[in-house]
Amino acid sequence: MDQYHRKLINNCMSQLINATFDLKTIVDNLLENNVINEWMKDYILDPQEDSVKKLYELIQGRGPKAFTDLCKVLKETNNIKAFNILISSKTSEKGEQKLSSIKVLDATFENNILEVDQPYVKIHPERKLMDNDKTLLPIGTYPMKSNPKGHALFLSINDIKDNDERTGLDVNMANLNKLFKGLGYIVHTKVDVTEKEIKNVIDAFVNICYSGKANSIVVFIMCHGHAGKDATRLSDVFTTDGFTINTDWLIEQFVNKGLTINIPKLFFIDACRGRNHEFGWKYCDGGKNYLQNRNKPPFTIRNLYYRDVFIAYATLPGCTAKHDPLDGSWFVQKLCQVFREKACDTDLFQMIQLVDIELEKLNSIERGFQTVEWICRGFNKYFYFNPGLYDDNSDHN
Repeated sequence: MDQYHRKLINNCMSQLINATFDLKTIVDNLLENNVINEWMKDYILDPQEDSVKKLYELIQGRGPKAFTDLCKVLKETNNIKAFNILISSKTSEKGEQKLSSIKVLDATFENNILEVDQPYVKIHPERKLMDNDKTLLPIGTYPMKSNPKGHALFLSINDIKDNDERTGLDVNMANLNKLFKGLGYIVHTKVDVTEKEIKNVIDAFVNICYSGKANSIVVFIMCHGHAGKDATRLSDVFTTDGFTINTDWLIEQFVNKGLTINIPKLFFIDACRGRNHEFGWKYCDGGKNYLQNRNKPPFTIRNLYYRDVFIAYATLPGCTAKHDPLDGSWFVQKLCQVFREKACDTDLFQMIQLVDIELEKLNSIERGFQTVEWICRGFNKYFYFNPGLYDDNSDHN
């Protein structure tokens, strides 16, 4: 659990103790969800001391998802008052929230090989490298045998001037860290950056990507966004000081220096691209359907300028990206679900299609819909992550 959440629980301890009831049911649920173990259950329920206080003290040391798991259990056990204390306190202290559990990158971008989290990310049962499949010719595959597979930069920007916070970003970051470490990447994170800082971070990250041997680059952005003023550009994302960065500008930093030839570059943008809510098709008039909102901002893709670029947007132009306050964004939820199971033997294009299919399961008339948009710019080969499998001759730093 990160420092911010620990501080929040301790500051509200007396209120939480008074508001919490049916402790045994809460503890049983936490045990069932593997948040605590049997010994911890017995310790909490020991009647010799203040059991409720022990619960809130012990839960603070139970990992990055403990706060989210606690909130879920409180809600499921009808401890709504305690649940609201945590959620409302989290919102009211927005200015202090910095997602401090996430390691913030320093200027050195420490280059450490990370072990594959095999229990989380499925490895090919035959330890087969998919790029050896002759059926993939003549298109071919991008080589993905290096150790590490590449570098992944996660930008999470939530504390933005004059904007409401997006809940669930701590869950997003924890899940993405686990996923891409399992896929074999060196993960770099940066939280709540200003316009100047994000430009410095991108520049430093571009340099580190080419200072060592790696087969790919991943950039994942989670923040507020909108359609942008320039109709020929895809969308803008906000920095913490209220300025905007165009996503095309960000992508161009990896392609306009002549250093990225034949290196696949994957960009994932989990941000709103406008204020419209996608409510899908409405059935009427004897089976004829019409789309309620037909507005689509035009955009231009300069394919000849780009090489080996894959871009996935969580939502369509002009539409919002949806988030769950406890489980994180819809897009990250489904992306992690699909990639951890399918990356061992499924190429990137098929997996992003599966993510879009899985998103349909979250759609409803009440909450609206969300459709993934992906764009390829000179990305003309199959891409397999090949988790857990490396070339014997790859560099081990």
